[in-house]
Amino acid sequence: MITTYVQRIGQDGPLRVPSVPTAVAASFRALGETERATLVRELGLAAKTLVMSPTFLTAYTAYLKDAHNAVDHGLKIEDHAKTLEAALKSGNTDAMEAASNKMMRDNFRRQVEERLPEIAKFTQQQIEIMAEVDAGMADMAMPTTAAEKASVAKAKAMLAESRKLASSDLAKARETYGAALKLAAGLKSEADAAAGRDLAARQDQQRNYDRLALKPNLKRGLEDFLTLARGVNFNAPTTQKGGKTVFVNSADERRSELWKMLYRVGPAGCAAAVSVAQGWLKEL
Repeated sequence: MITTYVQRIGQDGPLRVPSVPTAVAASFRALGETERATLVRELGLAAKTLVMSPTFLTAYTAYLKDAHNAVDHGLKIEDHAKTLEAALKSGNTDAMEAASNKMMRDNFRRQVEERLPEIAKFTQQQIEIMAEVDAGMADMAMPTTAAEKASVAKAKAMLAESRKLASSDLAKARETYGAALKLAAGLKSEADAAAGRDLAARQDQQRNYDRLALKPNLKRGLEDFLTLARGVNFNAPTTQKGGKTVFVNSADERRSELWKMLYRVGPAGCAAAVSVAQGWLKEL
């Protein structure tokens, strides 16, 4: 179960049932209802003790960093999409416009920060083509004040100048091009841009961590498990077909592997698993 949970991180879909050796499954089926319930409870509590331990958390944190580039930097990440969605739902047009403009402004600045190192290596042909494109995109900086609008206008003029310089002074053309984009994006220096790239990288890691953090995902998984477990029909009839036991009702046959496993565990074993899950949730 623990291995399955870790393998599921970053994936959508229902919880998969881990592979159980045939001999182990046969031994479990040989147990009586009470013995099954006792074993399920003991295994569940052992899993809880392991997953809630500092050792597991340390290992899990390292796994997230290595496998998913997920690191907790303690950053509070602004979700532009959610802000815009909330504004849309409220019908507040001013808030909608402000949220949309901020999202575009931040995206423009980040793109400039990421592109500056490339622009320093642009060829004459790249400058002659891209300077015109970027002049057309400069308004994505979403200037609001008179000073910001003046900066964008000056940046467009500088981009046109870099295009003219490309054939005679490539180094100057590159310098002018980069300076134009920094001006439009509100970046004062290369150091500002480098700091922005570093922050963006840490924000990406924080987003990944927030999405994959252990406790929220564990809580969600336990809640999903409880919903599934409470819907198991232990009176569902089965029959033999092609040497296999299958459910008579095709809807039951299409149920998830976990649903079928709980069915095989039986009412007492399932109730024991539910009890462990409920207690675990209270600790999260």
